[in-house]
Amino acid sequence: MIADIADLLDGLELFSAFSYAELKAVGRHMELLRKPKGAVIFDEGDPGDYMLILADGKLAVFKGGEHGSQLLSYEGRGRLVGEMALLDHERRSATCVAETDCTFLTLNASGLEDMAREHPLLAYRFTHALARLLSRRLRKTSGMLVEFMVG
Repeated sequence: MIADIADLLDGLELFSAFSYAELKAVGRHMELLRKPKGAVIFDEGDPGDYMLILADGKLAVFKGGEHGSQLLSYEGRGRLVGEMALLDHERRSATCVAETDCTFLTLNASGLEDMAREHPLLAYRFTHALARLLSRRLRKTSGMLVEFMVG
């Protein structure tokens, strides 16, 4: 099972600097989860302490507002969802629904803590890679906001 998880992580952008042995070590702290088409993975406002890596399938992400729910994006293989909740344990900022049958890898807060205890450098490198990903997303969102305000 751990080798299966490592195989799913191999080739994903977040893990590009990790060796296969390191992917196996990370994989020991993850779980495989499958959800059918139409399943709500989590709702906006739900408590959260885990992230998902979409190994197979397609997700739709929605954000509620005064005019109802708006589609934010579709996410495919390799995309991370809910990573902010893993780090800050805040409520979910959007609703996530399986557009197709989906397979996920999940990492929860206790898994990350266990990784930090057992493999501190590996946990640091994972968290650093996650921080870089979040930084890129924030820069992209900031740029889109400026374009929206100016345009």
